[in-house]
Amino acid sequence: MLRFEIVSSRTVEGVEKEKKFVAYMLQVRQDSTETRVFDPDPANVERRYTHFLDLYNGLKKEHPILMNNVSFPRKIVVGNFEPNLISTRCAAFESLLNIIASESRLRDAPAAIVFFQNAELKDARRLIDEGKFDQALSVLETSFKLLNKVYTDRSRVVLSVLCRIVACAGASGGALAGPVEKWAQLALKRYEAVSDSDLLIIYIPLLHTCISIWETLGRDKSRLVEELNSLRKRGMKVDSVPSLMDAVDELDTNI
Repeated sequence: MLRFEIVSSRTVEGVEKEKKFVAYMLQVRQDSTETRVFDPDPANVERRYTHFLDLYNGLKKEHPILMNNVSFPRKIVVGNFEPNLISTRCAAFESLLNIIASESRLRDAPAAIVFFQNAELKDARRLIDEGKFDQALSVLETSFKLLNKVYTDRSRVVLSVLCRIVACAGASGGALAGPVEKWAQLALKRYEAVSDSDLLIIYIPLLHTCISIWETLGRDKSRLVEELNSLRKRGMKVDSVPSLMDAVDELDTNI
């Protein structure tokens, strides 16, 4: 069972022109309903009130009937840091998220994907641009853990973040080949049953990146090369393709 819980909150002092705000720690779990055992490896991410507000407003717009009886705490000008208000908001956030957990149409809505994906994606992109690939990898691993609990193994959003993890190795010039190898193997395995044409466009850059990782680590790349040759014989363009990072960026704009 997919479960959401706000496990803590903290006040964050603003930097530069940003005002201070409350960060809510959201824990995402796949609990066992039969054995009543909590997920031993939950995902933990922080979100702000505005993230939850955007989620609520987006879902109200995209699925007004499903959201007809769902209420949400209004935005206020003063008193945002009062313990009672924070407690009330935590309860409202959990209520909203657990409605989403029970309804796949809400989970698949663009507003939900933005809520679950974009905060970490923004951080990871910034870190990659700054050349801090190891830090970006850590953020993306957290994002994968979260998304893989909310969505199916071969969903577009999960494969997207998984391939972005692998792309970190390519962007780092091979420095992250070792830490990323297990993710590359997982991405290749996940793609074995994928038939979506958009996702297959990412598959070819993924193969190229995995070949590069295998070369860096001294692994046997023959199976990957054979797979590329097979795709070439099927009429697919396998040479002069975008980098894996660029391909994933293009996919993300279409999710």
